[in-house]
Amino acid sequence: MKKISINNIIKFRLKSDKSQKGFLSTISKEVEIKSEGGGNYWVRSLSAMNNAIRLNSTEPIKDKITELLGLFVPSLTNQTKDMYQRNLNILYNYEDFDFSIWLPKNYEIISKTNKKSIIYIETIPVQITPSQIYSFEKDGKQYVGAIWFVAKLEGYNLAELGMFAEALFIYLANNLDQNSYIFPQNCLVIDVLGKQEISYQDLIDDKVPAILTSTLKLIKNIK
Repeated sequence: MKKISINNIIKFRLKSDKSQKGFLSTISKEVEIKSEGGGNYWVRSLSAMNNAIRLNSTEPIKDKITELLGLFVPSLTNQTKDMYQRNLNILYNYEDFDFSIWLPKNYEIISKTNKKSIIYIETIPVQITPSQIYSFEKDGKQYVGAIWFVAKLEGYNLAELGMFAEALFIYLANNLDQNSYIFPQNCLVIDVLGKQEISYQDLIDDKVPAILTSTLKLIKNIK
């Protein structure tokens, strides 16, 4: 297995015991279907959300709405129209949103260019792709935080969002500057379709179950 995304780990959990091994074999050979849990299907809305965080401004969202509306032409297939409309629905949700409530004061965006996005957990190569990572100072200490926007047509439950949060914390721990600390409350996952949000602090407080590691142990034993 070259890598496995969090979305495919979630799909694995939904499979029956009999079909789990076959599913792992399939994803080892194929590229993840982009229309399912992220990737190209949601790129227009998620990229605008990313830029909104980077700039702490809603302007990228407003600009993307204008751009998407201009793409609606009579020749579009229904499938493409649906994709554009679903992306627009996300953008409308956050058109006038105050992004500062998700962020600390005076944060600085950190480049992901030299960060490891594939991290071995329980010997399984897990692909972890946060939307933005950043640093900030609090009480005289240097902290890092991250935000991850996710979307899926049928939505995520809290335990599934918890898997993203757990992965996000592991990502930060593996890419952390030795002089920085991880701030669990700023290890944030946003379901932009369901308008749900959880942080790694929710896992620490047992508000959301931590099931990523146990699932990866099961995958390790099956594969």
